[in-house]
Amino acid sequence: MRKRIVSIVLPLILGVIIYSLYHYKVLAKNNYLSSIIKNYVLDGLWVISFYFIVVCFMKKITQKYIWVTAIYTVILGALFEICQYKNIVNGTSDYLDIIVYFCASCIACLIEKKYWGNDYEKN
Repeated sequence: MRKRIVSIVLPLILGVIIYSLYHYKVLAKNNYLSSIIKNYVLDGLWVISFYFIVVCFMKKITQKYIWVTAIYTVILGALFEICQYKNIVNGTSDYLDIIVYFCASCIACLIEKKYWGNDYEKN
């Protein structure tokens, strides 16, 4: 269980640190790499953390549920982007965010399989 909590907290802390550095203009450079980190890497970190939060609440973790969770995470992110596009929630809609959500979910699945693959039943 501790490993899973680290999987949740580590990307959150890293995301908060990066966000804070931009917010307080420590990393406020206007270049391409800075833009990617600020706009996409942060989203990926939040998605990875969210993925592991959902996995933590599963009673029986199987490979099937791991992939279902990844798909659920991407769909939820896509719905959030649609809500931003329709001005239902504040934010800037960006189709690249959906690609980031997909990639981050895949990374989370790979982390899950590599480091905790023996912790769940293989179905």
